[in-house]
Amino acid sequence: MPRSWTCLSVVLGVILVAGVGSASARTDTVPTPNAITGDEVLFDSSDGVTLHGNLFKAEGDENRGGILFVHEPQRSQRDWAYMAQKMSRRGFTALTFDLRGHGLSLMKGDEELDREIFMTEDYQSMAHDVEAAMASLGEHLGEGEPIHLIGADLGSSLSLMHAVDSGVVASVAMISPGLGYDDVNIVGRAASFDRPLLFVYSVEDSYSRKSAEVLAKEARGPTHTEVYYGVGHGTKMLSREPALEAFLQSWFLGTVITLEGRALADTGKPEAGEKGVEGGIDVEAEKRKLEEQRKAVQQGAVEDDEAEGGKKLGEALDRDSRR
Repeated sequence: MPRSWTCLSVVLGVILVAGVGSASARTDTVPTPNAITGDEVLFDSSDGVTLHGNLFKAEGDENRGGILFVHEPQRSQRDWAYMAQKMSRRGFTALTFDLRGHGLSLMKGDEELDREIFMTEDYQSMAHDVEAAMASLGEHLGEGEPIHLIGADLGSSLSLMHAVDSGVVASVAMISPGLGYDDVNIVGRAASFDRPLLFVYSVEDSYSRKSAEVLAKEARGPTHTEVYYGVGHGTKMLSREPALEAFLQSWFLGTVITLEGRALADTGKPEAGEKGVEGGIDVEAEKRKLEEQRKAVQQGAVEDDEAEGGKKLGEALDRDSRR
């Protein structure tokens, strides 16, 4: 299936210093620092792939549990590093990692993995990577502490697939979700998940929009949909829409307000605080924003690729009907 996300990094410019009175200029280059990193961790998948990750330990006295970040294909864990560090400062222990064939996770025993020749079964095997990452993160948490999962593109599919069978997963956030990325079919999976489920997409991304609609209808538990405009696909949205980072923090902290003006308290989410208090939400403003977003989608405020989105959606649904 055709693939349809930018790494947040800090880049220092090259400083050119002209030599005064000399025949030639001297160039001083300030080294470009590595992307934000936590503590390096290594762990193995059940089928023998060595996976590389970075652990961001919770800061402060309040321990809120864990967050596992799953990147999209053709990208790496660096896409999530900045967000993971932010959440560690809010009391979460966060883990980013490279899926097999990506970043530094390139070895399965003595075999070097080449993602350019990955087949459907290789992408399906990434489920083992998420399972191993969850186990690694769990080693740094207390017994029974909740873990939130967030993924982009195929990473969101893998997150939901794991969460269905995991009792420690408190919520799943799906950034640019799809029913059948790389032939990994998740049709019907949401019906087996009874905890909070978040969908985030840019309205012109028709495949993600339609996939989110299907998943939301299937979902057994409460759902929330956050829509943006013209900001692309996957983690690219984090750099193009500043409001998304703040919203995701609100999601993990449990202060998201629904269109009806209530928190997801019936699922264990804490109630929103009063307006003006840290962690609080302006309920009326949130309701207005969501209503405006939904009206824009209904009125076709942004053009999208209806034909391609419909084709992908139909393929995923057809595969499910043949199972």
